[in-house]
Amino acid sequence: MKNIFSKIGWFVKEQWKTYVLMFFLLISIALISLSPAYVLGRAIDTIISGELTKTTLMWLVFFLALLPISRYCFSFLYNHLSQKTAQLLTYKMRKKYLEHLFDMDSQFYEKYEKGDLISRVTGDLDAITQAASSMLEGIVFNVGVILFAITIMSFTISWKLTLISVLIMPIGLTVLNIIRNKKRKYIKRHREIYADMTEKVLESVEGQRAIRAYVQEDNDLSKLDDAIDKDIESWRYIVRFENWFNPLFEVIYGITYILAFSFGIYFIIQQEMTLGGLITFVSYVGMLFGPINSIANIFSQINNAIVSVDRFDEIMKQVPIVHDDIDSKPIVEFNEIEFKNVTFKYPFDKEPVIKNITFTIKKGETLGIVGPTGAGKSTLIRQLLREFNVTDGEINIDGSSIESYQIEAIRNLVGYVPQSHMLFKRSVEDNIMIGDPKASVKALDRAVMIADFEKDFSSLQKDMNTMVGESGVTLSGGQKQRLSIARALIKDPEILILDDSLSAVDAKTEDTIINHLKDFRKGKTNIIVAHRFSAVRDAHFIVVLENGRITQRGTHEELLRQDGWYKHQYIQQMTMK
Repeated sequence: MKNIFSKIGWFVKEQWKTYVLMFFLLISIALISLSPAYVLGRAIDTIISGELTKTTLMWLVFFLALLPISRYCFSFLYNHLSQKTAQLLTYKMRKKYLEHLFDMDSQFYEKYEKGDLISRVTGDLDAITQAASSMLEGIVFNVGVILFAITIMSFTISWKLTLISVLIMPIGLTVLNIIRNKKRKYIKRHREIYADMTEKVLESVEGQRAIRAYVQEDNDLSKLDDAIDKDIESWRYIVRFENWFNPLFEVIYGITYILAFSFGIYFIIQQEMTLGGLITFVSYVGMLFGPINSIANIFSQINNAIVSVDRFDEIMKQVPIVHDDIDSKPIVEFNEIEFKNVTFKYPFDKEPVIKNITFTIKKGETLGIVGPTGAGKSTLIRQLLREFNVTDGEINIDGSSIESYQIEAIRNLVGYVPQSHMLFKRSVEDNIMIGDPKASVKALDRAVMIADFEKDFSSLQKDMNTMVGESGVTLSGGQKQRLSIARALIKDPEILILDDSLSAVDAKTEDTIINHLKDFRKGKTNIIVAHRFSAVRDAHFIVVLENGRITQRGTHEELLRQDGWYKHQYIQQMTMK
């Protein structure tokens, strides 16, 4: 319980007025719930004694009629406030979680899978908020009913009978609580299996085109069935565990009733209590078990939530390795970027991907990066995005380490077009505007023109208002690339990075885009990673990356005069062409 309160304490402080009102509403509902049995017992004793009058009867009827109306009004108001606060808590916690994910670096996403992260913000977060919402009602209302009932039973009916009847309850509940605590490890295992199942479902949905292309539907469904079966079986184990021990509560309930009736009749014979008192007492005994069982279930729910709190907290405690320092400074433009003996190894790899990289690129220049597949080209340019800190060496901007600048400011300098194009289920225009949501129509048209995307409007149903399917499924590979290029260009970045982003376009379109970059990005820096040399032949200088090292550098003409990888690959491309 303490773990849950530590996660929502800030929200309780923020909404304390609402919680105070809800507290008093629950106390009122608890008192109203106990009133009919007490009034009924008193009425029976009055009838037996012959003291019941018409006036007393009218007041009793009026009072009993007023109780359900009052309870309805209080319950309606409480439920409204409870649902409102529960939804607000879910919204704010989910927002905090997502904001935290945005703050995390690439190393974090190398460690955790998408399905796992989604299950924590859905299943685990729902378990936490449900437990938090039910704790107030479950504890305040039920504890209120128990305390008020035991007080009335002890001081107005018979403290002896109360002691006899109530004594067995904590003993039985303690045993039940010990048993339910053992369930926690099974719940944790279920959460992990659920996360694996979610990841498999995501994988199947995202990869459905490849699955169909290779006629692997049956194989994929079989794997999905296995994941779902494991999830169901892990939950069945929890249910079987509960079903085995929950009937113990009914045994405790029956024993308490037998004790109450037996000793109650004995006390009536001994004239230590009245028949009306026994009826009220037995009614309260029956009313006690509902709240006690609810409290036991709430603690069971809390046990479930504690597992979710641990999983949720595991993510929220993660701290990005790449982060701003207190004295990190802004940057809006630059004159020179220097890579100085840069070596980088991914956190979970044994060997570095790039080794001892040194070069300088000045403002307004175009850098071409070529090399065989797997040479480390993408890894090299991603160092400018501050996704990771370099393992060795340094990257300097105008003489200062890149790590001395604000990460957001660095990324605002860059327009990055990755190899894999992430498109959202929105219109073409909305997908482009992600690059700069405040961009003008003129900037939008300019970006579309430079990316040579205008010619595709005739094939799109509603031009730029055409909806793009999930992950851009309705667009061709070339259209995805050019839309992504337009997205990067719309903010007119100081540095444009094209990471093999022209591979799916034809030679004429590639030539058009390269010429547009030269014409419309004068004074801006471009970094082009490519396999086709036609994309980099006009670069101010080109570096050849092989096995993580720069083996050649120079202009297109200079590299052709060298007997190296660049010349041999160029000849091969020209021969194939």
